[in-house]
Amino acid sequence: MVIKQVQISVADLTPGMFVCRLDRPWSNTPFPIQGFHIRSGADISTLQTYCSYVYIDVAREPMSLDSNGVGWQPGDRRVNTRSVAKSDRRRVSRGGGDEEPWPPIRVHAGVYETTVTLRKEVEQAKHIVRDLRANLSLVSRQISRGKLADYETLKNNVGGMVESVLRCPDAFTWLVRLRGKDRHIHDHSLRSSLWAVQFARYIGMDKKEISVLCLGTLLKDIGKTKVSNALLRKQNRTDEEEREYYNYVSYGVEMLRNTLKIEPRVISVVRYHAERHNGQGFPERISGTKIPLLARIAGIATAYDLICFPIEINHPSAPSRAVSLLYNMRGDAFQEDLVVQFIQSVGLYPTGTLVELTTGDIGVIVEQHPQFRLTPQVAILGQSSDNLNDNIFLIDLKNEEKTRKALSQTGGIRLQDADRVAIARDLEPMGYDIDLSNVSTLFMSDSAESKKGFWLSLRGKMGFDTLS
Repeated sequence: MVIKQVQISVADLTPGMFVCRLDRPWSNTPFPIQGFHIRSGADISTLQTYCSYVYIDVAREPMSLDSNGVGWQPGDRRVNTRSVAKSDRRRVSRGGGDEEPWPPIRVHAGVYETTVTLRKEVEQAKHIVRDLRANLSLVSRQISRGKLADYETLKNNVGGMVESVLRCPDAFTWLVRLRGKDRHIHDHSLRSSLWAVQFARYIGMDKKEISVLCLGTLLKDIGKTKVSNALLRKQNRTDEEEREYYNYVSYGVEMLRNTLKIEPRVISVVRYHAERHNGQGFPERISGTKIPLLARIAGIATAYDLICFPIEINHPSAPSRAVSLLYNMRGDAFQEDLVVQFIQSVGLYPTGTLVELTTGDIGVIVEQHPQFRLTPQVAILGQSSDNLNDNIFLIDLKNEEKTRKALSQTGGIRLQDADRVAIARDLEPMGYDIDLSNVSTLFMSDSAESKKGFWLSLRGKMGFDTLS
């Protein structure tokens, strides 16, 4: 379909319109970069916060509205629960009525600063990830048998993870994406806890609260050990099978309570993480802020990870797709401002994301600049070879001059056509044979000999000092 774009003031927007462009980069806002339909006044209010004008696609069919003024499209599986505008923040109750207003999430910016570089933190984080995976597996088996002996060790591992993410969130993000060809049974819980901790770090949550959130998110699926593997893996469950599957939450809560060691607030995260803002979750179908805050965060982190790493697919999805789908759940499945702030915390291009530059080059995000997240350090892959895993080198998008020099001396694909070297889009990893462990070895190896050989070789190719 040919897009016919019309510039319009944000004051003139109405629900049903499709916003296809902004007056600023998509990446500077919480909106999905593919564009979106305006569902409610809350969308217009958020647009007014970021933009003076936008462009709408008048050739695209407007979104239909239900009797409550909520947008929907054919095939849209959203529940028609009334969206909650920022100008009238109220809880959504199970009966469809409004309860007392709830306060927006408070963001305390600058509480945690990145204090260690990725290369320094990644070696320590490797040991934490290894121990955490091993002890999570051990504790899970012990809980399923009703004899929990190593809980304190797991808590210590969680403390180490929290401290690592607070020091340098990129290190843990990088490591949990290095799955290779093996899908560890606990990777989903580990990644979900990482997204939850990153969000808690972003809003400046107290460290003790972050540890409770992390531990609860790690243990949220413990009850699945009581559910048959056939049912867990089945993609199209019947209604009866779905109800049976939902029991994993109650199983997990009962198992954790029976240990007599796990704190009630940790169990609370497990108990409520599958509840939804609109009351359509499980197992108790509670809604709004009746769901504890930590459980609401765990639910969002879980949903984000399941979109990024679908269980039935062996390859992760591009983060922009996850952001777009998650954004469409705001005000419905999840509290709107929590979703917006969560997207801001994870960013459009997390560490480990495969991207295409405006020059046509393919690369992997290696490390973020906390204050300049749109210009990270990128490992450029296989320019002069059919193998993307050969001839890898590092650029820093913050330094346009050095980046252009590096790309020009290694055969940049469309360097002259690019006004600015920047990230053009993220890529679906499917179809690209990328060995992230190779990238990790080159840029984060603790071997001095390996580092020296690589950097000396790269200096010779580039003709200038590479990144320290």
